[in-house]
Amino acid sequence: MDKPGRLPGGVLSQIRNAHSRRLYMVSTAPQKARKDWATAVIPVAEKRALFGLIKKPVPDVHHQIAAFIRGSKEEAYLVHAKVRDIVEKEKEEDWRKRFPPATLPDVS
Repeated sequence: MDKPGRLPGGVLSQIRNAHSRRLYMVSTAPQKARKDWATAVIPVAEKRALFGLIKKPVPDVHHQIAAFIRGSKEEAYLVHAKVRDIVEKEKEEDWRKRFPPATLPDVS
């Protein structure tokens, strides 16, 4: 499920891994102090309320799994789509081999 993020232009995807059935969130948003864009993979815990009858997904923002920095919105959205696909379809132990590089080398 993709939905707009809180920052202008940002995107959030809530994904359930096909193998482990765990919830993850992939977030892409502009960095405030710079012109770069960041994509992060964050685990999601299901908090229970009202004697366990209601479940609410809560992202664990203090334990992000991976982060990717890109220079433009278009590059960041491409990384978001690729990471979302990997998180959804691959086993967790295979993610590191399939993820794109964390940052692109400077081409100056």
